[in-house]
Amino acid sequence: MKPTRFTLLPSLAPLGNEITGLDLSQPLDAKTFAELREAYNQCSVLVFRNQVLTPEQQIRFSRGFGELEIHVMARYLLPGHPEIFRVSNIVENGQRIGGSGEFWHTDLSYVAEPSRGSLLYSVEVPVRNGVVLGDTEFASTAAAYDALPAAMQKKLEGLKAVHRYGDIYNKIAQSRGGPALTEDQKKQTPDVIHPVVLVHPFSGRKSLFINEGFTVGIVGMPDDEAQTLLRELYDHTTRPEFIYRHKWQVGDLIMWDNWATVHRATGGYTAEERRLLHRTTLKASPEFRQSVAACA
Repeated sequence: MKPTRFTLLPSLAPLGNEITGLDLSQPLDAKTFAELREAYNQCSVLVFRNQVLTPEQQIRFSRGFGELEIHVMARYLLPGHPEIFRVSNIVENGQRIGGSGEFWHTDLSYVAEPSRGSLLYSVEVPVRNGVVLGDTEFASTAAAYDALPAAMQKKLEGLKAVHRYGDIYNKIAQSRGGPALTEDQKKQTPDVIHPVVLVHPFSGRKSLFINEGFTVGIVGMPDDEAQTLLRELYDHTTRPEFIYRHKWQVGDLIMWDNWATVHRATGGYTAEERRLLHRTTLKASPEFRQSVAACA
């Protein structure tokens, strides 16, 4: 479908495009949303610059792509707007008000129906000597799968991976002096199993649905063998040719496809150099369940 209401700029990398000509603070019509969804399915990462959005406007735009998730970490949610998860290093009353992931991961891969995608809006960016810090990197797990040798693609057929939230969260909490997951939070995020190779329900492309943040093993495979295989796949997926690195500006909104990418924050700023972004997260859809069933 060729867009008519906006412009797709030349590809940013194997997985992204910048879109111009839209003011996301205004309601968009059904035709525009249909074209955006098509671009999203094909490009995996969409970048919108120079936006001025209230939380309500970000939530409204996000809902044009599906129902929204409410994150299990309630203390990181924006007061009055639980649909918005704060990504931040800001400390208030002795506690960080937001989380961040300085490791390669896919948002919510540790739940039974991993989120369709995320939309991240930049409110404050850390600046040092005129240089903006805190880039975000995205890697195409679809392009990475396509580049695997045929023998490896064959080896991965039918394999299933175990995903877990608690391990990485507790490591981060320990390093920052924060609280570990409570027993109730652990109960909300039990281990889940997903296919190692996922067929995207909208684009039809295969992708590696594993990530070093939340994938902890492979079903039926000895742990040492599983960890060796996973490390090989992680290193392959994050090769430079599969990565787009975004340099943030205030007013940027990026949306990405969690079923075809992994991402990470690059850090590099101090606790005094404020960073605040608002993330909305799209729930999975019936199409995801159908795709997982097809991979079984």
